[in-house]
Amino acid sequence: MKIAAVAKPASDINLRTLAQIGVEHQCFYGLSSDPDEYSAAKEKAECNGLRLSVVEHGPDMDLIVIGKEGRDAQIEDYKRLIGHMGKLGIGTLCYNFMPQITDDAMVMRTSFETEERAGAHTSSFELAKFDNDRMTEEGITTDEQMWDNLDYFLKAIIPAAEAAEVNLAMHPDDPPLSPMWNLSRIMRSVENYDRMFAMHPSPVNGLTFCQGCFLEMGADIDATIRHFDNRIHFVHFRDVAGTLNDFHETFPDNGPTDMVRMFQTYKDIGYNGFIRVDHVPQLAIEASSGEGYGLPGHIFAIGYLKGLMEPIFGKTGRQPSS
Repeated sequence: MKIAAVAKPASDINLRTLAQIGVEHQCFYGLSSDPDEYSAAKEKAECNGLRLSVVEHGPDMDLIVIGKEGRDAQIEDYKRLIGHMGKLGIGTLCYNFMPQITDDAMVMRTSFETEERAGAHTSSFELAKFDNDRMTEEGITTDEQMWDNLDYFLKAIIPAAEAAEVNLAMHPDDPPLSPMWNLSRIMRSVENYDRMFAMHPSPVNGLTFCQGCFLEMGADIDATIRHFDNRIHFVHFRDVAGTLNDFHETFPDNGPTDMVRMFQTYKDIGYNGFIRVDHVPQLAIEASSGEGYGLPGHIFAIGYLKGLMEPIFGKTGRQPSS
């Protein structure tokens, strides 16, 4: 298992800081359909002592998810990106299938100022405080419409991923509730992932095991890791406390999950892919909220992650100083 990290923003100083704390791989949060941006990101990572190993998100896919006119052009953008990733040697693409009709219609939260340990601000979701009756211009969508849209998308991109030797890692809905704003969200349960894999059994068709999302679902983390086994192509490391309708994100050492057991399970199934720290609480030394992506909080969580991994997976090779 190897640590990849997100830097927001992906500045030279942030990337160099990640390399200095022992991270060797970058997870690039790409939001472009321009292959040159990914080539430039790879070069920038390498200039700062990292290897670009994972792309997360990729080009716009709002029309793909809703099944609207123009989706074929977006699919071609995705296929172009996947082919370019193969040429660059980037083997993992993390994406999601949540309706992306506005900047907010993906990961839903009701607060980023809920207090965690010692008053650190963190994100939370309370269904009772969420305007879930809101009707968007997309109206109402159903599960079966979404399954049809997903099938259409995967039929097109799986052959491209196979040719490029790029693993597709579907991220769960966050929160895994449906409908939200009258729009169906289908990647919300273990059973629905099983349906996706049955529809398209190609080995490149896998998931991002976002530990927080599966906790939100109420899944048994140990049993679910074993259940998915080699379908896990990427891992998001975070912890949450509460229930699906009322939860908040915790520091990784302050939540309910037995982290040692979790990493032993990853070793048991032979997982050797990438893991990255996901949302973290905001520390007092941070000037403003990064909505879970503050670098100081990530430094703490990465250090904790390395400390968990080393006695189970062993010490990774050290890069020479430069």
